[in-house]
Amino acid sequence: MKRKRKILWFSGSEFSDEKIKTTGTWLIAMGNALIENEDIELYNVTNGEVASITQKNVNNITQWIIPYRERKKYSQGSRKLVSFIKKIDNEIKPDLIHVWGTETGFGIDVIEAKLETPVLLEIQGLLFAYVRYYYGGLSNKDLFNCIGLKEIVRPKFHPYFNRRRFEKKGKHELRLIRQMENISVQSGWVDSIIKYVAPESNIFHTGMMLRSEFYAAPSWKYQEENEVINIFTSSSGAIPYKGLQVLFEAIALLKDKYPTIRLNIGGDMQINRKYGLIRDGYTSWLLKRANQLGIADSISWMGKMDANEMISQMHESSMVVVPSFVETYCLFMAEAMMVGVPIVASYAAALPELAEHGTSALYFPTGDHWACAEQIEKIITDQELSVKLSVKSRNRALQRNEQEKVLRKQLEIYDKIIGEF
Repeated sequence: MKRKRKILWFSGSEFSDEKIKTTGTWLIAMGNALIENEDIELYNVTNGEVASITQKNVNNITQWIIPYRERKKYSQGSRKLVSFIKKIDNEIKPDLIHVWGTETGFGIDVIEAKLETPVLLEIQGLLFAYVRYYYGGLSNKDLFNCIGLKEIVRPKFHPYFNRRRFEKKGKHELRLIRQMENISVQSGWVDSIIKYVAPESNIFHTGMMLRSEFYAAPSWKYQEENEVINIFTSSSGAIPYKGLQVLFEAIALLKDKYPTIRLNIGGDMQINRKYGLIRDGYTSWLLKRANQLGIADSISWMGKMDANEMISQMHESSMVVVPSFVETYCLFMAEAMMVGVPIVASYAAALPELAEHGTSALYFPTGDHWACAEQIEKIITDQELSVKLSVKSRNRALQRNEQEKVLRKQLEIYDKIIGEF
């Protein structure tokens, strides 16, 4: 009988029986697909709100939760965590260690453990590449107006210092990447970077697994009698390079002509009144900017959303808009394409790889709110175009993100690195 392949993950996502509303949902989808394969035995190490290293097994996945405080320095491994990694590597004897992303710093701990087990680093975000896009076109005046009480008391919450952290971590991220023999990328844009910063590494192209709800979701339908023009976007947090300010400007241009236009924003934002004076300066600036533009009443902040809530919102929307200044892939856009809702997106980094302009999405120059507004208006006024974009984008997603295809590609990458199967 063929021996099961043991795969040990280090990731930023915790497997749970609950519906997740955080980032990294593709990891959960991929993990669930892998454990259904009888040839795979999956283990996961992640961060969490625990007092000490805690084992928490879920759905045939052996899982350990590491206290956030164990990783005090991004640039340096935790002695306790490095010791733990050596211990479980010796006990499990995995065939492969898969480090999901550079952001958690787990990769540095794995490197410092100096294991014989082969390691695969998956690129999710690229901190050192994001630095130049971090401000998302904000002017010096805008950055000054991002200074609130929280930034005066604790300046590190201002975009300037957040960008500095990206820059500092990015240097160590580069050091980590250059030590990796095997690197997996999710887009051609990331590949174009990695092949220059780590030319000796083996580069693999992986697929993106979506949550099962999106594969099962009914296709978006054009709503002729819908008086409200709902536009949906989502952001993992209040980060300037996600480009919400560009979309605000575009909505302001369209508001007079289309008074029922609404912008619904999903994601983890400090919008509720309870945050008050401790809200981060960029979010406070966004709220002020919405008031200045006269669109505050046209914006709904949806908060964190699970898969079914997002799908429902997409079905109720006329379109999805992705105004980012940089994306290494963009799960949100891939999910929207699977549902078939028409999409307007910026020509930023990996976004143009996901769809074809004029066929499966409409693109606009990054940061150009006038062009963004124009593309939004095309979808508002052209039913034939909306339906075409819907059909073509869903077909493209069904082909690119098909579950078996993505799973097969992931297993092939594992086999190539392990070598003995």
